[in-house]
Amino acid sequence: MSHRPLRVLQVVSSSATSGAEHHTLVVARKLASRGIYVEVVCPPIPWMLEGLAQHGIKSHPIDMKKLGGLAAQSALLRIVRNGKFNLVHSHLSRATYLGFVSATLTGIPLVTTVHVETREPIYKYIGRGRNRLIAVSNYIHGMLKGRGAKSECIEVVYNGTDFAEAPVSTVAEVHDEFGIPQSRQLVGLVGRVAPEKGHHIALSALPQVLDKSPETQLMFIGRTEGIFHEQLAKEARLLGVESHVTFTGNRVDVPRMFDAMAFSILPSVMESFGLAVIECMARGRPVVASNVGALAELIEHEKTGLLVEQNPEEFAKAMQTLLLNPEMCQAMGRNARMVIQERFTVEQMVERLEAVYAMVVKD
Repeated sequence: MSHRPLRVLQVVSSSATSGAEHHTLVVARKLASRGIYVEVVCPPIPWMLEGLAQHGIKSHPIDMKKLGGLAAQSALLRIVRNGKFNLVHSHLSRATYLGFVSATLTGIPLVTTVHVETREPIYKYIGRGRNRLIAVSNYIHGMLKGRGAKSECIEVVYNGTDFAEAPVSTVAEVHDEFGIPQSRQLVGLVGRVAPEKGHHIALSALPQVLDKSPETQLMFIGRTEGIFHEQLAKEARLLGVESHVTFTGNRVDVPRMFDAMAFSILPSVMESFGLAVIECMARGRPVVASNVGALAELIEHEKTGLLVEQNPEEFAKAMQTLLLNPEMCQAMGRNARMVIQERFTVEQMVERLEAVYAMVVKD
């Protein structure tokens, strides 16, 4: 094989500020720092283009919905041909459809990361030849296999986080910023404010929590979608807990928010991975989460957090357990941080990605 650096084209199709988009940016930066040549195709979203430019990574802003995808397909094919890439690595379904056509027509392999549960038929047909599907959890591996993808073409690569590297911040600062009494213990739910994340479960559990731990403040940290946050605010007023609920909106200082919490909760309906879980654990905080999807792969019950049924009563009991037993909570947090260092760092994630790349690239 030539000794020239491996050339990888990362392609992501969403213009949101969710896990897959940030994942693509982090992967591109880390690959570049390890000597791999990377370019990125993404929608024209300023924060991502700026983040790539700061690290000297060439980007190609493309509106992937334009003309039903035909213009995007033509542009991507041209980029792949001109760039002499060794492989295309796609993220999310639209990017995967476009990447599959471009990689096939140019004779190079496609690696695609499957971030969420999906019924898109493309994933069944990608797994052939040198192409590979990357599942972010064993749960996603099982989903792909159950829907017809060949098991030998699926690799599990857990997401990683670099949150452990951020400096530790002062708890009191967050209280002051939001006008929360210093006596209150903060419990956070990090993620977009949307029904599937289970915010209504957290709200319904709060009155029971306040009965035994009246100095508890529930913080919803994440961007709002539609009118759901207004419905939650109304529900909080009806429950009489409005003064114990804070909406922070989208934050760029999430490690700082975790540092201010006693622990976080995730009452999701389903999680294909649960990035907010490992980010919280990286800050030395345990997580109370629904026992759904891939969350049992991340949280060891009663060691790094608590896994419970997705209902208000179970969440209230689990939250009370940690609030009333601070030493237990802190011990779980220490265990959680160690687990992250052992299994879920960005460095480990990218090393595994490189191993997949080496598997699919031939002379």
